Amino acid sequence: MNICFLDLDGVLNSQIYYMSDRFKKGDSNSMLEYHLNQIDPVAIGFLNEFVEETDCKIVLSSTWRHTAFEDRVLYHAGFKGDVIDVTPSLRGTGIVRGNEILRWIQDNKELLGYYHSDYKSYVIFDDDSDMLLWQKDNFFQTDPYSGLTFNTTYRATRFLETIKNRE
Repeated sequence: MNICFLDLDGVLNSQIYYMSDRFKKGDSNSMLEYHLNQIDPVAIGFLNEFVEETDCKIVLSSTWRHTAFEDRVLYHAGFKGDVIDVTPSLRGTGIVRGNEILRWIQDNKELLGYYHSDYKSYVIFDDDSDMLLWQKDNFFQTDPYSGLTFNTTYRATRFLETIKNRE
């Protein structure tokens, strides 16, 4: 099973989006509307193409996973894939997002069919670099200025194809 650990801010929105005509400035009538306006439809399009080509399932690693809107916002924004879970929230000195991803992989070895150190069929889309060193090959960092791009999803797709061909 291919998994995509997905951050939202800096990935599905960006400075370019906030400066574009696609971003609606002003008050929203509801919290869902407000959160929906934070998602760039162009980035959703790139994510949809990536998920369709790789058959990735989404696990949210974003701080948005703590809101009531987590996956509903994605579906309302036009996301066509499957959000299957969220990473756990770990707190403490030296804990980074990479630790939360590792814990999710460890806790879901039956679903994945692998022990965590053998599982390689995943990618991480995030604009922050707070991952573990051994996750570097699976990590596809986005630029918060431009967010998720075709180039990023293309490289991630090729990476997953390479992993599949090795197995």
